[in-house]
Amino acid sequence: MRKYKNQTLISIIGLSVGFTCFALATLWIVYEMTYDSFHKNAKQMYVVYRQHPWNSTAGYVNNMSPLPLAAYLKETFPEIINVTTFNRTNPAGNRVPIVVDDVDFSVHFILVDSSFLQMFDVEILEGNLDFLVPVTYPTLGKYAITQEKARQLFGNESPVGKKIGGFNIFGERSGLYYEICAVVSGMSKQSNYPFDFLRPKTDFSDRTDINFWNGAEGGQTIIELYPGTNVKAFAKKLYEHNTGEGRGNISGMTIMPLTKMRYTDPKIPREVKFEYIFIFALSGLLVVICSLFNYLTLFTSRFRMRQKELALRMVCGASGLSLLTMLSVEFLLTFLFAVVLGCALTQLVYKPFLAMSEIKMNISSIYLESLMYVCGVILISLLMFWLILFIFQRRSLNISIRQSNKKVFRNVSVIVQLVISVGFAFCTVVILKQMHYLHNSGELGFSFKNRGSVQVWGGNADAFAHLLRQIPEITEVIDARGHTNLLPQFGSGSRDFDMWDDKPAVVEIIKLEQMFISPEFIKFYDFRLVAGDMLTEGDSESIVLLNETAVKAFGWYDPVGKQFADSRFDRRFTVKGVIKNVYNSAPTVEINPAFYIKPWPERESSMMGIRGITTYGRSVLFKYREGMWKSCKEKIEQLIKNEYGNSELFRLTTISNDEEIYNSNLKSEKVIIKILSFVSIICVFICVFGFVSLVSLTCEERRKEIAIRKINGATAGDILGMFAKEYFLLLIIGAVIAFTTGYFIMQRWLEHYAIRTNIPAWIYLSIVLVLALVITLCVGWQVYRSSVENPAEVVKSE
Repeated sequence: MRKYKNQTLISIIGLSVGFTCFALATLWIVYEMTYDSFHKNAKQMYVVYRQHPWNSTAGYVNNMSPLPLAAYLKETFPEIINVTTFNRTNPAGNRVPIVVDDVDFSVHFILVDSSFLQMFDVEILEGNLDFLVPVTYPTLGKYAITQEKARQLFGNESPVGKKIGGFNIFGERSGLYYEICAVVSGMSKQSNYPFDFLRPKTDFSDRTDINFWNGAEGGQTIIELYPGTNVKAFAKKLYEHNTGEGRGNISGMTIMPLTKMRYTDPKIPREVKFEYIFIFALSGLLVVICSLFNYLTLFTSRFRMRQKELALRMVCGASGLSLLTMLSVEFLLTFLFAVVLGCALTQLVYKPFLAMSEIKMNISSIYLESLMYVCGVILISLLMFWLILFIFQRRSLNISIRQSNKKVFRNVSVIVQLVISVGFAFCTVVILKQMHYLHNSGELGFSFKNRGSVQVWGGNADAFAHLLRQIPEITEVIDARGHTNLLPQFGSGSRDFDMWDDKPAVVEIIKLEQMFISPEFIKFYDFRLVAGDMLTEGDSESIVLLNETAVKAFGWYDPVGKQFADSRFDRRFTVKGVIKNVYNSAPTVEINPAFYIKPWPERESSMMGIRGITTYGRSVLFKYREGMWKSCKEKIEQLIKNEYGNSELFRLTTISNDEEIYNSNLKSEKVIIKILSFVSIICVFICVFGFVSLVSLTCEERRKEIAIRKINGATAGDILGMFAKEYFLLLIIGAVIAFTTGYFIMQRWLEHYAIRTNIPAWIYLSIVLVLALVITLCVGWQVYRSSVENPAEVVKSE
């Protein structure tokens, strides 16, 4: 190991990086796949999904449902043994503030009934069940606290009878206090529904009207099926069931296993997509494989060179077992050093890793679980190592000494390393090109750079817009009253249309998203016109624009001037123009058919609510000068503080940057780019230095041959060309395999994006040329050193 210290160091670095990536990613995968798996009947528990009541776009479902649905399902379907509907104080699942002894804390609340305790194994450790008694607004109910949170807030004192304070919607202490009546057990492991406090649900027993079923999203409904239930048959029956006209006509309900919800529900917010975690694990494993092949290739080369030594050892009394032990110890020492270096790498990256993965584990648990996965890899590698030694032992030692070196394993190993290195580099470049395309392509259908918005909750939005115009960094301001928010999009709904020009007999209805925009809104976001004309101030509310997807849905070749309508309402729409699809959501989401209409005078972006505060607020849009976002935001914040700092109406005012909102949809892609870029560098590093080590050993093996060639007139250039021909042939073979496989993989990956880049020829050529140049410089130097040696000295020494 000391003699070939460069090769040993390369193997250790490659294996340590591979071990770290593979172990952390595998730990992450296992963690994600075990959410809520610890409940006693977790395998029989399913989350109910339904069509969204306000958006009937195909595939747009959510797991929120009206409170009466739980009891209705239990009465209707005999396969259900238990069911509960619960909701969170914050629908997004984020923490909410409370006050304990005049100190602010943030905690998780869940509003539950008794079924929740049964299904989720929650036990009463102290106190009574008053926290399950439904309350009628504005009556204040009692709360239960988990044992863990009670210790954090109250130490060793009993929390029963203690008071906690709440906050109002303005972020202020409300002055209302709630009593803790019980201590309960919390979720012992990772769960989709963590909680610190349990609260009673509001009693809606007197609300059985159709509006309550249609509009109230009471919470998430989870059912527990009897063991042995045919889940597929039940799911089909549930999907085909309709609750009836008096119960909202809910149909098309689906179920998802509770234990799979974490990694299969795309609406659950996460930094990294679950499939990218698999790529992370695969990347680490491939680095291990690349390093392992590099090590085994160098080992077999050194083994041939050491066969005379091994023969002498056997002549001196060494047994086959002792030689096997010696070589195995050398192999295991390399892995031991790699594991130690891997632990050091884990120590460096575990904090950002935990922040990105949201894993709740201490460093000792990470080490313990990671070492389990690493030991599995080492065991498999050791078996492979023994197999190679067994193959060598099967051959006669005398024949092995006299026989010419076989290059099959060496060449295969080199090709494998090249395939992995070139493949990683190719995939990384394609992903980078796709990200650049998403940011700079005109195919998005709108512009988001240097644009922002202020969400004004109450107050005079017109006056606020006037104040924004006085900020020097801002170049344009418009009031988006009545408009559909574009980034992030909300306020849109879908409508069914069953009448349109040139309607084919086989199509009954078409669903279109309804988007409210104005001429100044169109100009602000720079919508792209495809056909016809844009909307103007003089157009009526029946004049609309369509996106390209809507034109295809209608089957129109020349859509301008065509009309469509809904027979239930006496209103027809006329198409004035067609705009490019607007890709304002996640880039993997396909664009739905949509029509764009001016907001009518009666429409407001929200309804007035408590103390005059609007439910959704009004957006004031603005453009700012390039590179001036930081100072622009600071001045807007100062403006809000100076003008409205004492007004509760502006406590919830938010400032957004459209570019940041759009980029938030690409978080997973950015993470995978960092991972693949790092892995690509490591693989190329291993491959190139593996080449150098291999050529160095080959030159050492072939010193006598090189010397004889020089005696017979060969020049240094001839010898260099001999080696270059061999290794460039391997580079071409490895590149062809890598590019073929990489193209297939990346084409499948690009299919997930609504708009996608192409894969031009320059990517292939640039990767090959760069790698060829690096290999030429590194390998050429080693060959040149061997070719300038004195042949007479070499022949005498050999």
